[in-house]
Amino acid sequence: MSPVRDRVAEAVSQAAGLADTVGGRLTGALRRRVRTVRERAARQEAAASGQSPVPPTADPRVAALAFGGGYLVRSLAVPPPPVVAGWPTRTLGDRAYHARTPMTYSMTSAGQAVVLLGYPVDVDAGLSDAQAIADRLAEVADGRTAHAGTVHADTAHAGTGDPHDAVQRAAAYLGGRWTLFLQDADGGLMVLPDALASQPVWHSPDGAVIGSHEALVTKGAVLPVNSVLEVTSGHDVRVRDLHLDDGTGSESAGATYEQFRERLVAHTHLLTETGLAGVALTAGPASHAVLAAHLPHHTQDDFAFTNFATDSAREGRGPAMDLFGASALAHRLGIAHRVVRAVDPPAGSVFEAAYQSTWPNGDSIATAYARHQLPPDTVELHSAGAQTHDVASWQAVPDEVRDGDLSHRVALPFNDRRLLDMLCSQPSGQSFVARLAEELPPGE
Repeated sequence: MSPVRDRVAEAVSQAAGLADTVGGRLTGALRRRVRTVRERAARQEAAASGQSPVPPTADPRVAALAFGGGYLVRSLAVPPPPVVAGWPTRTLGDRAYHARTPMTYSMTSAGQAVVLLGYPVDVDAGLSDAQAIADRLAEVADGRTAHAGTVHADTAHAGTGDPHDAVQRAAAYLGGRWTLFLQDADGGLMVLPDALASQPVWHSPDGAVIGSHEALVTKGAVLPVNSVLEVTSGHDVRVRDLHLDDGTGSESAGATYEQFRERLVAHTHLLTETGLAGVALTAGPASHAVLAAHLPHHTQDDFAFTNFATDSAREGRGPAMDLFGASALAHRLGIAHRVVRAVDPPAGSVFEAAYQSTWPNGDSIATAYARHQLPPDTVELHSAGAQTHDVASWQAVPDEVRDGDLSHRVALPFNDRRLLDMLCSQPSGQSFVARLAEELPPGE
């Protein structure tokens, strides 16, 4: 056994021994639940007594972490909530956009605003420049599709010819993590999230407030995956399924493994053009496929990481073996591998307050805190979406995808509609993901 595995084995052994001695104690998840219930009761008691406790985000250190990667879009008739104080803000028409993620916009000749929140990329055009992508979508809205390289200009105007329809068809095949707002001159909105809806769209009943987190939208409802939100200037709200019946899916349906591999590699490269790539690595094929897609562009400073909960020894050998497998693979390929401990942050800490402000009912604070230990310029490559094989699995995006958002940027190589279409139509008995994972080079 290598020295690295010796050290990990020793840590696991110690954790297992500790688990035996504290078997009667509360588990980490239950401790968190108890704290949550107590804190909720305290808030209710304060409200009943007329007190107005200072929100945790009033602490600038907490505010710097809370709602990382998030956004809030509101009608100017709605006062800004205190939580967005200090967020970068831009007003377009009768809407204010508050964003903890990059905001890019482009105006159409008809006075519409194409707004992109997040990090979009266009695999077909080889673009990671959000401004260029927004400009091209504005051209699509205007019907100016003769310009070479316009985002899916060949199919954008199939269907009704309505600018909303054209833009959603063009944007639907973008990769990266993003949320699109097409704001009309009269205040109407069309909102489209990325393929996995990795930046949730919560909206108030009248559409006056739209945000990335449930805690930002009072009495909000979340937009389902593969759906479009439409808000009229009179604040009538309509949620409808995203229908792309323009024939573009046929190419993906008949795709070969080679086409899948080529697109995944290209997408992964665009996602990591800036920042320090950190592959979230386990012993499973999904993360191995991400690593294989990243390897052609791997740099010396890039790394892999695995989060490990020492108290997971209570659950058996599975978590430890998962860690061993990831560590052995990284060692075999000569890639730096970091093991980050998944433990609760100190009670009353800045991170705990930021997490609880962002996700009041969240139960993955330990894994979020583990990711907080990574360098802030990390671009985490997460394998969410790799499990897709039908519509139901497409929509089952794990919440842990967003655990890293408080600390760094999280990128999803499988979050591309054409890739997901390919996974849904791969030949029976075949797994493109497993096949790519098997292509990892053997050790020397």
